Amino acid sequence: MNLRPFALGLTVAALTFGCQSMNKEHEDEEGDEVQMTLDQVPPAVREGLQREAGGAAITKVDKENEHGRTGYEVDVKIDGKNWEIVVDENGKLISKKLDDENEAGEKKEKDD
Repeated sequence: MNLRPFALGLTVAALTFGCQSMNKEHEDEEGDEVQMTLDQVPPAVREGLQREAGGAAITKVDKENEHGRTGYEVDVKIDGKNWEIVVDENGKLISKKLDDENEAGEKKEKDD
């Protein structure tokens, strides 16, 4: 009995399942995300984002639900550096990270 076709089929099935699992993990990592404009967010959120951005232009806001918490995330450029800012529904700062990209396009994040 030739087992090569069986082994090939098993390998393809394993790779397919593995790729699907990786995509699912990435979706879970991102959580439920809704893109909004600054004028669509609650006033407290808008004030918190603008305060933390220090006058930098905010073009879009991502509303995210992760681990049962709602956060509003923006990416802004402050003093020539990219920052990721996240505030809660009350405008309180959750995180503010320096968001560097190296030449390969990989991101390195640093806490503020």
